[in-house]
Amino acid sequence: MEVILPYIIKLKNEIDLLLNKYKVEKNKVLSLNTEKKIMMERIVNLENEIKELKERVDVVDLVKGINDKDDESASFARTRVNNLIRQIDKCISLLNE
Repeated sequence: MEVILPYIIKLKNEIDLLLNKYKVEKNKVLSLNTEKKIMMERIVNLENEIKELKERVDVVDLVKGINDKDDESASFARTRVNNLIRQIDKCISLLNE
């Protein structure tokens, strides 16, 4: 028994060390999961902001195309209005399904 006792003590110390390392890593995982959740929310918010800004740019481009009197701008405005009408038609057909 005397011969085994040092090995048992060493094993207990190693187990304690591993448990402490496990707790540290577990806390890191929890922290990283929290950070990931915050970043995912930020991504969603930024994607929504990008979408909103793109819609604003489309409106500005449309208004610019209508205000300009040259043929290229009028063609652009016509094309843009046609695209918007197609998108509205798609939405209506999806609502009717």
